[in-house]
Amino acid sequence: MTTHKTGIGAPMPRKEDHRFLTGAGRFSDDIVVPEMLVGMFLRASVPHGEIAAIDVAAALAAPGVQAVLTAADIEDEITGPMPSFSNVPPFDVGRRDGGDATEAAQYPLASDRVRYLGEPVAFIVADTLARAQDALELISVDYRNLQAVMEIDDALDPGAEQIWPDAPGNISFEWETGEKATTDAAFDGAHHISRLPLINNRVVINFMEPRAAVASHDPASGRLTLQVGCQAAHGMRAGLAGLLGIAEDDLHVVVPDTGGGFGARAGIYPEFALALIAARRLGQPVKWTASRAESILSDYQARDHIFHGELALDADGRFLGLRVRADWRHGAYFTNRSIWIMCHYLTQVLGGGYRMPVAHLSMRGIVSNTTPHSAYRGVGRLEINYVLERLIHQASIEMDIDPITLRRINLLSVDDLPWRTPGGALITSGAFADNLSRAVELAGWHEAPARRRAAEAEGRLYGIGLAMYAENDGSTPTEFAEVAVAGDGQVTAMLGTQDFGMGHATIFSQILSEKLGVDFEDIDVVFGDSDRVKRGAGTHGSRSTRMGGTAAYMGAEKVIVRARGEAAEMLEAAPSDIEFADGRFTIAGTDRGVSLYEVATHIEAGGGSLAEEADFNVEEEVISNGVHICELTVDPADGSLRLENYHVVADVGRIVNPVLVHGQLHGGVTQGIGQALFERVAYDPDSGQTLTGSLMDYCLPRADDLPHFNIVFNEVIEMDNPIGAKGAGESATSGAPGAVMNALADALRSVGANPVDMPATPENVWRALRDAGVG
Repeated sequence: MTTHKTGIGAPMPRKEDHRFLTGAGRFSDDIVVPEMLVGMFLRASVPHGEIAAIDVAAALAAPGVQAVLTAADIEDEITGPMPSFSNVPPFDVGRRDGGDATEAAQYPLASDRVRYLGEPVAFIVADTLARAQDALELISVDYRNLQAVMEIDDALDPGAEQIWPDAPGNISFEWETGEKATTDAAFDGAHHISRLPLINNRVVINFMEPRAAVASHDPASGRLTLQVGCQAAHGMRAGLAGLLGIAEDDLHVVVPDTGGGFGARAGIYPEFALALIAARRLGQPVKWTASRAESILSDYQARDHIFHGELALDADGRFLGLRVRADWRHGAYFTNRSIWIMCHYLTQVLGGGYRMPVAHLSMRGIVSNTTPHSAYRGVGRLEINYVLERLIHQASIEMDIDPITLRRINLLSVDDLPWRTPGGALITSGAFADNLSRAVELAGWHEAPARRRAAEAEGRLYGIGLAMYAENDGSTPTEFAEVAVAGDGQVTAMLGTQDFGMGHATIFSQILSEKLGVDFEDIDVVFGDSDRVKRGAGTHGSRSTRMGGTAAYMGAEKVIVRARGEAAEMLEAAPSDIEFADGRFTIAGTDRGVSLYEVATHIEAGGGSLAEEADFNVEEEVISNGVHICELTVDPADGSLRLENYHVVADVGRIVNPVLVHGQLHGGVTQGIGQALFERVAYDPDSGQTLTGSLMDYCLPRADDLPHFNIVFNEVIEMDNPIGAKGAGESATSGAPGAVMNALADALRSVGANPVDMPATPENVWRALRDAGVG
């Protein structure tokens, strides 16, 4: 049996790593099945145009080609467009003119019009990849070019091309939350108002593993199977079954090893539907794998707002109210509840971990001829924390109040909890002032002037910046687990969450090892199979440990309750006299007992099995929180930055495995730094063609761009679940841009230069310095 050394809190190595490190991982593109064909997509070469004609005859006659599908060919095989769910009861959005939000729903293949560069137009299936590539070039499409509406200002121009008839002025929806009248009154009585316009740059997700899928069809049963990297097998099955007009039981979704999700793998994509349609038509398996260039064009993208933020304060620096206006360039279509995702996550933690009395946020959706949007790590939370923390930094300068002091006098205290934010989130736990004090000490904040002088002596500018964050985690308020104990000494846990690189097999094994008192290595964790796992909401919104882990914990509790009764029968004792510890049931006060596995064997001998299901349901999300402090220096000659030190104090609740959580935070900080300093999707303003179509042009952070991350935890237990967990996966991303950009603003201010927007590339920094007469 086991000890606590493999349970909750133990820094266990990942179970998965040996398999990956020895080349035994199996990702979607690794899958090879007999008679498998290969698919490729012809994609729109213009960002906006009418399809006057499409000729596939030459491609269809090419060697090895089995099928060429266009929109007309699949009309009878789909029920309509892919689900967008722009209005999901009870969440409803519209426009100020009284109209509904535009549907902006995308079909798997464009028929009469293409609306973004890279939109799928035709699908070709051949017996080899080379033959598919050759035949793809034989397809002829006659486009009648339309005006490409790329930037927000272009879209809002009265003379702009209208992308959707039900989106007048290219405004897809208008939405607001908070108390407008009360907030306006707070601003009217304010001693000081800080204002900032801020750009939240569009980014590409860039999964380490490009999207891929293998579809097959069983003619005997009529059943389809899709092997695909995604974030929720059951959600993928539901969406695709609805699109194809089949029962969910007629589609089996299997999720192999998956190299990153970040939110953008959560929904369905056109390519998955086409692979299934082709497999069913041809009676042979069909594989499709995206190239990196294809991924940059066609993977759902993220961020992309223009914010106008205002913070009202009294004469002592106490916050009176927050006002935010946002324009969101969400692309040509809505995907996978993208309106709900953005509106929900942008607003719940409005006001953060501060005593913000009132707030109001209004947002417009802007249609453009750009790639559609989906969630991305920290969606909404990153944006609103960034706006608030940049405003607090600005207010500290304008009111000449120390930035630590300004935050401290406004932070929530234990006496304030539970606290309902103006955006709706309920904060039930947190040590916000303690986090701030720990971070200030960790970073040596008060010794920063000496480090500034040392940098200046080397001819470099120095900046230090701080950002706090609060993040609503949990999302879908239910999760499923089934725990089964076999007499041969094996425990199997079937979870509705989905691993795509986070180490779920390790985390859930630790939880069950401690709860059941069995060996860590004897636990097999199953996920990502819609046949083997009965239901599940998947992984998104930093929910897996709290939701999935608690479901597994509850399943194990039910196993123990049932097994106690069986053990009492085996030991000829009353159930109330049976104690359970370290995987054994014993009669209290004696050494007579049986192991959990012996009980399972007893049940199996009677034709049964020791297996129990559990669903964990909650009403509220939970709030992870923390502090980031960044130190950087700038070379004024060329605007290049060097990150010198980076410190994080994080409250993610109780930690199951500190090694894995450290890894999550390292990755999260890196992605936040990437947006702050390096990443931006750029388009040619005249043609609408992408200027960042490969990793030669789209800059991702590299290891040598990063400093050492000094991360410590302040584990404040969340009481709504027996593990005590909050969320960890996204929290570091949510705090990073604010800390980095506040540090840069501090460096630029030291020589009289104005702040810059993200990404703070050397060119942008250099221009700001030259505008200030530096260099």
